[in-house]
Amino acid sequence: MKGLNPLLRSLLYIIGGDIAIEIGIELLNSEDEDITDEDITENIKDRIESEGRDIDFEPDDAEILKLNTVRKTLYKLYSEKLAQFRRIRDKSTGWFIYYWWHEFDLLEEILLEKKKLVEEKLRERLEFEQNNYFFVCDDCINTNTKYNFEDAFEMNFRCPDCGGALKAQENDDLIQFLKEKIARLEKFDLTTDSGKK
Repeated sequence: MKGLNPLLRSLLYIIGGDIAIEIGIELLNSEDEDITDEDITENIKDRIESEGRDIDFEPDDAEILKLNTVRKTLYKLYSEKLAQFRRIRDKSTGWFIYYWWHEFDLLEEILLEKKKLVEEKLRERLEFEQNNYFFVCDDCINTNTKYNFEDAFEMNFRCPDCGGALKAQENDDLIQFLKEKIARLEKFDLTTDSGKK
């Protein structure tokens, strides 16, 4: 039986937890044959029972794993570009049958795309933090509400909740944190850091 590389396993877990990992194993091991969501569900159940593992994907039910849970997870993998399907109408029942396969060969491309998106978001946030002055109310510090200069000015530097004074908040630590995260992302190389497939 083929296994998932650690990077793929981690990404699958982030997307859908343990069930996504189990589905990933089934998709990987069915490369040369058509496999339906029903087949995936039954294969996972059989594998778990044969290995004697005590995994319960459906804690509020007597059934170990429901077809609907597998389908939802497959659609999550599909939306993340890690799985594809084709559907065929069953002539006898009129129902659609979905045949699934993995797109794990695109893992590096998908991760690079995600890395780029995260880096863009961090850069936007860094620019926002560097270009604004923020004010907070010391009396309402637990609300985590901070106001930019324009909003604080419009409120006459008074908290809209308690009427207390809004005071300038230093964001140097956050700016430094964002710079460090961006630098780490720039240095990260999938081909050397991931233990490539």
